[in-house]
Amino acid sequence: MTSVYSYFVDTKVKGKPDVYSVVSNAAFAIMSLGLSTFSPFGFEVDLLYFFCGVLMVQLMKIKLWLIIVGGCFSYSLNILHSTLDTDQRSYDLLNITIDPRSQSQSQVSTAGVSPPDSPRVHVPVPSQADPIPLCSPLQRGNSRRVLAKRDFMSHIEELEKENEKVINTILKLVGGYLKANVVNEDQIAVPEIQADDNLVKDMLPSDLIDKLRYNGKLMFQNECRSLYSSCRKLFLKECLSKLGLEVEELNVEDFDKMEKIGSLIKALNITVRILFPNERILCDHVFLESYNADISFAEVCTELSVSLLRFVNTLATENHQWSYHLVHVIPNVFKTLIDLIPMFDSLFYGQLFSESLRNGAILVGKRLGVFVELESLIHREVAKETVPNGGIHPTTHRVMDYLREVFTNAEIFPIRRGISSFSDQVARIIKVLDTNLEAKSKSYTNPALGHVFMINNLMFLQFGEDYIYGEILGQGWYKSKINQHIELYQRSSWEKILELLKISRRELLAESMEKKVKLFNQQFNEICKAHSEWLIFDDELRGVVVKSVENTLLPTYGTFIGIIHDVVGKDAYKFNWYGIQNIQDRLSHLFSVKIAEG
Repeated sequence: MTSVYSYFVDTKVKGKPDVYSVVSNAAFAIMSLGLSTFSPFGFEVDLLYFFCGVLMVQLMKIKLWLIIVGGCFSYSLNILHSTLDTDQRSYDLLNITIDPRSQSQSQVSTAGVSPPDSPRVHVPVPSQADPIPLCSPLQRGNSRRVLAKRDFMSHIEELEKENEKVINTILKLVGGYLKANVVNEDQIAVPEIQADDNLVKDMLPSDLIDKLRYNGKLMFQNECRSLYSSCRKLFLKECLSKLGLEVEELNVEDFDKMEKIGSLIKALNITVRILFPNERILCDHVFLESYNADISFAEVCTELSVSLLRFVNTLATENHQWSYHLVHVIPNVFKTLIDLIPMFDSLFYGQLFSESLRNGAILVGKRLGVFVELESLIHREVAKETVPNGGIHPTTHRVMDYLREVFTNAEIFPIRRGISSFSDQVARIIKVLDTNLEAKSKSYTNPALGHVFMINNLMFLQFGEDYIYGEILGQGWYKSKINQHIELYQRSSWEKILELLKISRRELLAESMEKKVKLFNQQFNEICKAHSEWLIFDDELRGVVVKSVENTLLPTYGTFIGIIHDVVGKDAYKFNWYGIQNIQDRLSHLFSVKIAEG
């Protein structure tokens, strides 16, 4: 369908092929080649020739010399098809045995039927035809693969017999760590895991690894990898089972079982620090080609990695009692996973078949624990209800309470900018909260009050734990955003009044000026009355906002009064305007509402 679409677009719209249609036909040619190796029908080869032909025509329309590229590509696919077809026929003949007695028996037997007591499957050979040589390259290659598979399987059995000895050695290596209580905050120290990437390889007989490598090279690689990977996956399961760290599905009821959380932490550490690096080394020695080693390593590790990460992800995403798990459980698991991310990087980075495991670990780490809880809390607070006086939103209070409880111990959870991944996560939470607060500020019918609301909440976030959270994003981040909202507040509330104080030549009349004074007095009184009931909780910040209004309003107002004196003269006192001192007194009462003591 894609090719048909490309064809009509090319002919009707563009007039000639484009890169999309060329790549499309090349892809369909490769697909047809792959399909021909699995399907018995035979039409796939015709499709291969068809798409190769269309590809060459399209290339020739673009540039004549590109037909050379198309010819080379098509020739390569045909050669590859011939090779795969030969290998498939060879594989189909693996179980056929040619009995040297079949020729003589065919000459004796008139019906060409094998004797009843013959234990073999005979392939009759006509008397006038030359018999197939017993040492032909085809038969010899097939026989070698059969023997190699048989030997490889016997070596796999030897490898499995070595498991108990290897597991006992690993048990001795991590024995102290297994006995430690890794989730107890009161415990002073937990024994470190002594990693040894060559432990498994050194424990196995060297000739066994050589035999596996030699016989594996003589087999079909897919079959070889499958047999090897199945064996090693069973070893990993058996090892964790013997260590008492079986990975099970985590239920919500298990969150309170510290032994399960402890087992998860230990299983993560031992698997990623010891088992996986050893399997990586072993794969590299059994499969000399990096491609086959990477695929095999991915097949060995995927199932266990997915189980462990699913366990952690469940802990991160299920709803549970935050007050306990936020402080004791989740930070332990989070710290373990974050510490292991570099190991996931080194083991799986850049490998096509296993990099998804690395990405999965990073993703679960981002979701884990307190940060998921905080984001969930922020997004649950929909932007419908507003704080009446522009004060601090309950969500802001609760987020800061969460962070304060989690990060009480600054030694365990260093949250200075750039020191730890915890700092990055806290910064992300604060930015998510900022976005959510912006949405809430839009719900105020008076835009000016929405900006006061943002000023208060940003200042409260900056104050958190003696500016400790201000250090994460930097004081400049908060200062610029607060100043931005102060400016927006002035524009949305005092802009119209400033417009009243501007006088054109046509308004240089007593009546016009008297009308402007009355309008100014009315609007000024309304703003001062409304804004005096609003809140700015920090006295220093309140003084900054009031001072900014004074600096904007008073010079313009003073100029306006001077013009009235010049035009009206001694009758100017009849206009009943405010004096400069009166204006300052009224502005000093802005945002005078205080937070009620709870």
